[in-house]
Amino acid sequence: MEKSKIKNNLEYFWMYYKLPFLAGMIVVVLVLYFLITSLTAKDMVLSVMLIDAHTDVSSEKMAEEYMEASGLDTKKYQVQIQNNLMFQGTDSGSYSMTSLSKFMADIGSELLDVCGMTKDDFVKYDGSQTWMDLRDCLTDEQMTVLEDKLLTTDDGRAIGIMADDLPVLKADNCYTSTDTEAAVGIIYNTPHKEEAVKYLLYLAGAME
Repeated sequence: MEKSKIKNNLEYFWMYYKLPFLAGMIVVVLVLYFLITSLTAKDMVLSVMLIDAHTDVSSEKMAEEYMEASGLDTKKYQVQIQNNLMFQGTDSGSYSMTSLSKFMADIGSELLDVCGMTKDDFVKYDGSQTWMDLRDCLTDEQMTVLEDKLLTTDDGRAIGIMADDLPVLKADNCYTSTDTEAAVGIIYNTPHKEEAVKYLLYLAGAME
């Protein structure tokens, strides 16, 4: 009799309270998911695009190398380096458009800090004031260190540094083509200006 009563109670509960019970369980699962996600999320401290880099080194390895060199805590912070985007040298026009869309979207959303690309493209995008004048974010001492690598405009702005001979990029086989030159610069609306400066100095082998 006792087992039959329990069974009847369960059937009654399931018949009349099934939907509220399931809804409550879904809410609990979602709350736990968002709580765990928020507790384990890492802060993004640097986002980099190396367009048309043509490297065989993974973006993860490049990010790990920078984090180790800069002393960033990998448990708390995250660095993103995208090195598989291309504007040039691809037969797929759709892939080039996808790369361009990603580039423009990340700038518009203030998600991108540093970007490298061929010099011709770099200068072209300066027409829309994409790059920060390095004189506004580097110290006089840092400017002196990078003096022979600076890419300057006719009006004297330092919009980036030449990438071809940067030791870190050379070690990672980036921009090795002898047919084109490349440059790296800081995006005008970078959300992580100090880290972006550190990354440029790191590429040049001059990080303090």
